Amino acid sequence: MKKLFLLISFLLSMNALAGVKAVTPEPQSTDPESWWCKRFKTKCEQLKETGAPLILVGDENMQMWEESGRGLIPFRKYLQKAPVSAVSLGYSGDTTENVLWRLQNGELEGYTPEMALVMVGNNNTMLRSEEEEPPSDTALGIRAIVDTIKERSPETKICVFAILPCGRDSNDPRRTRNAAVNDAVRVLLAGTDVAFYEINNQVMDVDLVFGEDYSYDGIHLNATGYNVWVKNINNLIAPVFPTEVKPASQIPATRFGELWWKDRIYEIRCNTFEGKTGRPNLVFFGDDLAKGWEDQGAEAAKEAFGTRRRLVAGIDGDSLPILLWRAKNSSLSSYRAGYIVIHAGVVDSELPEDEFVDAFKLIFTEAKGKQSGGKIIVLALPPRGAEPDDPMRARVANINKELAKIVDNNKSFFVNCNDELLDENGRLTEEMSPDAIHFTSKAYEIWAQAIAKIMN
Repeated sequence: MKKLFLLISFLLSMNALAGVKAVTPEPQSTDPESWWCKRFKTKCEQLKETGAPLILVGDENMQMWEESGRGLIPFRKYLQKAPVSAVSLGYSGDTTENVLWRLQNGELEGYTPEMALVMVGNNNTMLRSEEEEPPSDTALGIRAIVDTIKERSPETKICVFAILPCGRDSNDPRRTRNAAVNDAVRVLLAGTDVAFYEINNQVMDVDLVFGEDYSYDGIHLNATGYNVWVKNINNLIAPVFPTEVKPASQIPATRFGELWWKDRIYEIRCNTFEGKTGRPNLVFFGDDLAKGWEDQGAEAAKEAFGTRRRLVAGIDGDSLPILLWRAKNSSLSSYRAGYIVIHAGVVDSELPEDEFVDAFKLIFTEAKGKQSGGKIIVLALPPRGAEPDDPMRARVANINKELAKIVDNNKSFFVNCNDELLDENGRLTEEMSPDAIHFTSKAYEIWAQAIAKIMN
């Protein structure tokens, strides 16, 4: 088997198989205005810009990872999130020689993926008779693709997927030909470090029918078929792209089990567009302290911000994971506010300092990404504990020191009024906070003036 492997590699490298169409690089189109050439140019640019660690190489089966109703949802959910970040290099109608041309003429220039998944060959068998191209030739074309990737990116891990079954019924002659190609590919890859993987039995029923449950035409997969495929891919790529275990504080969570919370979410969303505030110019986003702008801070807001349209998007008891979910799934992108003020951390006193900061950064990043043209104001964590020697004071100071580093003082700002909230002896009195956690109208006046100074 090893001798066969070495022989094939030698023949391919010496172009001794130049007469075999399946291994002779050729573009599908040479018209620069064709969709194929435009896609090729776009994909080459995308690879260089993103440095995507995973590429999906092949024909329309790989291209349809990007299509709604096919593979788009699992592609985005599983293959385009850290640490994977895949790019589809699938082109509808491509044969092995078209893929070879792409890989040798730009797609792997200045770019080395960590892993490549390959599925191609179906168009070779669909568009040419078996006399024109026997299964062994198609298999050689697939092997040539593997060698091209290895030559240009030796450290890339490669997995070749078997060509899908062709035709609904197991007696379809196309089914036999594709199976012969798959068998030949197995032989050509034996003894190499390239994996060969087949999902065909998972997308057919017990009678080997490639039916509507998994395929819309008996040739290509439907959405259900792509979900089957992505589960197999996840198993294959897991050793290459181990998923980092995130602390619970960085995993978005909800409180939909609490009816009042669900109603509050709905109320905020309604007020964003049609409520008393209209589309807001100033948004207070966060937990109890953000909610306080409707109550203890209402007069201070009115005095400091005048006729600016305001939206209070604070909810009592929301922890950082809850706020992260809201930042990702609420109407932050629809606020179009001039400013979003973030108040968070009231109920997260047990979190380690580094976890708190990392979770807050995720919320900040979400808000920043959805605020096109707007600005972010981060309010410092206020003093905790009435006395200056309260151990929570040091924790708050350490966290605020880190939060101050995430702003740029251009489109994002950090406001720390903690010295003004304390008396001359460093105590947090009842004038500012009745419980050393929540704050009075006097405290909101101090915050409002600091915020207004930035806005003005």
